Amino acid sequence: MKNIQKASNFEDIVSYDKAFWWSKSPEERLEAALKLIQSAKEIYKANSKNKPLTDGTRIFKSDSPIERRKSKTW
Repeated sequence: MKNIQKASNFEDIVSYDKAFWWSKSPEERLEAALKLIQSAKEIYKANSKNKPLTDGTRIFKSDSPIERRKSKTW
């Protein structure tokens, strides 16, 4: 279960996040980083216009961004 922190000062939230992150073991931080990388690759691969990734290729941004749906004005 996640611990929810409330604060009236935004900087306090940043310090809570940092304290939470550094309270984790190096293995837990590495596991979280790997999950983020994997989810970024999945999002990149979801766009069929992007070039295929090779080993060691970094994802900075999409090669061909997907056009967003324009909202209708009623």
